[in-house]
Amino acid sequence: MSSRSPYSGSKSTLAIAIDIGTTYSGASYTFLVPGEIPRIYDVTGFKGQENRESNTKVPSVLFYNDSGELVACGAETKKLGPKKGIRTEWFKLMLRPPSLRIDTPKVNLPPGRTAVDVFGDFLKYMYDCVRDHIINTHVNGNRLWSSLHGKAHFVLSHPNGWGSYQQGRMREAAIRGGLVPNTPEGCERVEFVTEGEASFHWCIEQAIAGAALKENTNIVVADLGGGTVDVSSFLVKATKPLRLQEQMAPECTLQGTIYHDSDYMETLGEEFDEDAKCLFREDGDAETYIRIGGRRDNFEDENGVCKIEFGLLEVQREEIIIAFEPSVSATVKAIQKHIAGRRDTVCHIFLVGGFAASPWMLSETRKRLKAAGIKSEVKRADSNTAKAVAHGGMAFYLDRNVTERTMRYTYGVSLQPGYNPSNPEHQARRHTLYTDPISGREYVKDGFFALVKKVSARG
Repeated sequence: MSSRSPYSGSKSTLAIAIDIGTTYSGASYTFLVPGEIPRIYDVTGFKGQENRESNTKVPSVLFYNDSGELVACGAETKKLGPKKGIRTEWFKLMLRPPSLRIDTPKVNLPPGRTAVDVFGDFLKYMYDCVRDHIINTHVNGNRLWSSLHGKAHFVLSHPNGWGSYQQGRMREAAIRGGLVPNTPEGCERVEFVTEGEASFHWCIEQAIAGAALKENTNIVVADLGGGTVDVSSFLVKATKPLRLQEQMAPECTLQGTIYHDSDYMETLGEEFDEDAKCLFREDGDAETYIRIGGRRDNFEDENGVCKIEFGLLEVQREEIIIAFEPSVSATVKAIQKHIAGRRDTVCHIFLVGGFAASPWMLSETRKRLKAAGIKSEVKRADSNTAKAVAHGGMAFYLDRNVTERTMRYTYGVSLQPGYNPSNPEHQARRHTLYTDPISGREYVKDGFFALVKKVSARG
């Protein structure tokens, strides 16, 4: 666990980190008390799954009636069964930038509601879950909440490929969800962290990156979530205090996940995600079994393609590998891109996120990187990594270890420079020349002067 100093502020503060994932979400929080060392708490026992206290994630799903009124969120939507209404999921992907293209399933928005409205509704649900967890698990929880929640600070995580526009829409959602007021002071209480950077802070927090935290060591973190693969890389510049330099613009890939619409496919997907996916390994059996019913449920179609025995659906190993292939391919490709040009330095690679729990994913990533001539160690945590982003987002808020970042874009100003016939670029734009009627000088239209240039990667 990372070593922290006692909080030096003069007033107690509540800080909350919320990770709205494509398929699952999580939340963590901390109390900043003057003179005390902050501790990070993970929210468990979400509404609808209170009997699973150790579960730090909840489905990113909402259910509205036909009038557009919110009926239930998260795990509580399962209790509704086939009730008529509008089931809304995958809504996070509607906020993505146009550059991140993917064929997503249709998102069913309730009438008169936008993706930002839905995002705000789910933020409010997560906020209420944090409130309930604080009140029910802390001594004097009611007093703590009532005295601190009105000025709480929020850290919202998002995929690596998102920028200021997406952050603005998330801040708007936080306002609509009632987390903060629509005032300058309220907006300042919401900040953002990429999922990749949050995951790296989680690695530090869990001590799995401890041996790698040496000066001039490169660290690559791949967050393998339900909808995206987020890869970030850092160089350790100093250890006491810890200072990290971002090595290149974080990578974000929308992986080819299998989408589902029906209640049956939802149940199948959840069972696979929570059990079979985590047990699937390189040297496993030819078949994998997914529980989809009771012990009395048996079925086999006439072609023998679909077979259910004692409530267990038999899935061939080759079929699972085909389903996993887009994710592992995207992960290895992104990691290679971050390591390129740095093979002569010590590099450590960490896998986090729900898919990192798969032994097959870990062994396959190691195998493919080794085949590509990359000898870096690939590790994952033994503890639950499913919602590392929320915990890591809170660690980011407390520690601020990344002190140098790469520029995502080139910033500059428009200008019309005087024509220079010896400049090849000016020659190529001769068709844009115009003559100033007063000075008689020729100028080139639509010029651009870079004030700060984009840094794709550090050498």
